Amino acid sequence: MIEPELLEVVINPVSWLITIGFVLILGFIGNYIFNKTQIPSILWLLLSGLIIGYFFRLAELTANSTDLLGFISGLVGAIAIIIILFDGGINTDIYQLFRGAPRGLLLTFSSFFLSFFGTIIIIIILASTNLIKINYYDPLTIGAMLGAIVGGTSSPIVIPLAYRLKNLQDKTKMLSSIESILTDPICIVVAFAIAFMVLELGQINLLLGIGNVVKTFSVGIVLGLVSGFIWLFIMNKVRKEKYSYILTLAITFIVYAATVYLVGQSEGGEGAGAIACIIFGLVLGNGKKILKMVNYQGKGFEMDENTKQFHGLISFVIRTFFFVYLGLLVSTLVIEAEFILIGIIVIIILILLRYIAVEISTYKGNFEKDDKQTMIFMMPRGLAAAILAVTFGERFLNEDLFVGIAFVVILGTAIITTIGVSYISHCENKKLKQKNIEDNL
Repeated sequence: MIEPELLEVVINPVSWLITIGFVLILGFIGNYIFNKTQIPSILWLLLSGLIIGYFFRLAELTANSTDLLGFISGLVGAIAIIIILFDGGINTDIYQLFRGAPRGLLLTFSSFFLSFFGTIIIIIILASTNLIKINYYDPLTIGAMLGAIVGGTSSPIVIPLAYRLKNLQDKTKMLSSIESILTDPICIVVAFAIAFMVLELGQINLLLGIGNVVKTFSVGIVLGLVSGFIWLFIMNKVRKEKYSYILTLAITFIVYAATVYLVGQSEGGEGAGAIACIIFGLVLGNGKKILKMVNYQGKGFEMDENTKQFHGLISFVIRTFFFVYLGLLVSTLVIEAEFILIGIIVIIILILLRYIAVEISTYKGNFEKDDKQTMIFMMPRGLAAAILAVTFGERFLNEDLFVGIAFVVILGTAIITTIGVSYISHCENKKLKQKNIEDNL
């Protein structure tokens, strides 16, 4: 039974207005701190969500509302995927993407698949030694899904951080950026492919899984390209109209939904929709370059900088509230000590495998030692991991497990990235100062 005093606080709109205002202020302060110190705002947002959840005692309020929570998580997750991936597309320079593609793809796939299979092995070992209790499905299935969830780095953290580090080589910045941009859709597509095999086919079949991933990528890329080209010309016609950005945002939602229904929601359509969104954004954000590539004879056009900045604001608000929402969700779950321990073990394995991936992708590439070390620590997990943990925790009936471990991994990798990169940057700056002193003597 919910206490009347608690219920009055929760249903009071003033309480929630104060909370929303507090979250937005916290998001701004977190971004400001990130700009000054490279400490990711994720840390403050997750912790604030926990505090708000415990303050409102959401665990009591949601005890009998699992269906509602599942619906909210799915809706919020889908919106976040659309906004964030579209934002990644419009802000990616296609020339830089092509220029750094070979080593960028090598880092992307080596890092993701090493993390993916490493997580599977860890979960199977822990389950076989009874150090982890899995209520539903087998350890291979849970390990594969968890591997997909934590397999990629976070572009909202990596890209700004990489380009603020003055001591990094340009090719290192490009390599890290390409990886963080591509791993989000890869994580999403692989996670939905696993869900398709397990929930629809009843088993993990490698050949069917690969076929589903290829199909998902192919359909998403084609629909993203076609819709991007069509809307590029329409957008150019209506761009002077007031609120024309809202029309573009609406079309982005429709592109995602149409792709999902075309592929089939149960067959990984949401993964295809994610790919379509990032390709759709890539076309709109690089219209001039793409039209030049296809020998378009007229004047080139693309999304203007003001519109990109406004979408960046929308993306900022969505990111801010989703990480707070994740903290709120964690406050309603029973996060056992074993989940924290597993999260820490997974982080350790991710660091070791990250070292191997960086060595593979930088082999004979003339990368400096400090650059390689920075790339090793540049491994924060973020929004994609949070969205997938929330989405599939509910679908696989292991919400406490997925969300709990993902929460620890996101928090832990953000801390590791902050400490590691700051330390390397400090040492490099110290060397430069010492060199300047010696040169002036």
